[in-house]
Amino acid sequence: MSAPLHVAELERRLRWPGLPTLFFLGILTVLLTLAGISLWLRPEHPTGLPDAAPLLAAAGLPDPSLGVLTADLRFRAAALGGEPARRTSTAMELVHARDAERMLLHWTRRHPGEPRVRAALGALALVRHDYAAAAIHYREACERSPHYGEGRLGWGVALALDAERTSDSWHRRELMLRAIAQFAAVDASEREYLPAVYNRARLLAEVGRGDDARSLARHYLAVDYTSPWAQRLRADLLER
Repeated sequence: MSAPLHVAELERRLRWPGLPTLFFLGILTVLLTLAGISLWLRPEHPTGLPDAAPLLAAAGLPDPSLGVLTADLRFRAAALGGEPARRTSTAMELVHARDAERMLLHWTRRHPGEPRVRAALGALALVRHDYAAAAIHYREACERSPHYGEGRLGWGVALALDAERTSDSWHRRELMLRAIAQFAAVDASEREYLPAVYNRARLLAEVGRGDDARSLARHYLAVDYTSPWAQRLRADLLER
């Protein structure tokens, strides 16, 4: 008794030739192997400054004496010894920042793949209030290492500070939203995570997303309840 025509047609289609079948199975094996490797490998999370002692000594880094005027935002940079003072740097300090930048830029030509020197350049650009240049340096750092907490935090701060001096309301909002996205990309395991949460809550309030801002503020206060940053966030977003 012969099989129905539609069953016979299905069986004919399932009789794949040997070579294409092996090729297809080979592709699947390669894809599964790559997926397994990506799950096994931990993403790189750079920290600190480049491993180049002569460069750092010549550039005078880290330099905690340099200040960055960050308004109400939190910021930290290895090149500045952590969280710098929120103030404008003196003329002599600005000269030092420019000299350090020149040395770092010369070094990057021979080490183009090092993200930490790009972040150091971004921090020094923030010292000089050159927010557009700082955003470029931090973006380059994150392009080289997407899970770079300091790079994401610095990029967000540079965009937010650039927004503060932008007169066009739509462009200002665009920069703030881009800054929020950078803060949201900081991994919870990074030292920059809490500063990023703090900054994100503040900017969400500024772009009119009050519920999200208050939710993030409560999340921040669950970890840090007593610091001056916590008191400021509580007063500005939860008790107002």
